[in-house]
Amino acid sequence: MAKKKIFFSWERYAATKCISAVIANTAKSNIVLTFTSIKPFTNCVYGEFSVTGTAKTVDSRTLDYANNTVTVHVTAAYANGNTCNLVYNPPNKGATVTIAVTNNVA
Repeated sequence: MAKKKIFFSWERYAATKCISAVIANTAKSNIVLTFTSIKPFTNCVYGEFSVTGTAKTVDSRTLDYANNTVTVHVTAAYANGNTCNLVYNPPNKGATVTIAVTNNVA
């Protein structure tokens, strides 16, 4: 019996595994994504992320496996009322994924 190939879908992953995407008042330059697991992001680099809406330049990313968070740091802080979406463009792994971000900056 031949093995079935299982294709990973970033769109499905983001839709079903992303718990939240937030900019907190205490860290206005960080977009924090919380997932049920961040294992698919193991080899990602910050250059694969971009921000649309109130666009900012991404300069780093941090993976926290204990808390299942991906933190994307931008070069300029967000202000109250700014809106943005985080875009992840995985190389050779499927389509670009856009995740809406909640801005909690007061």
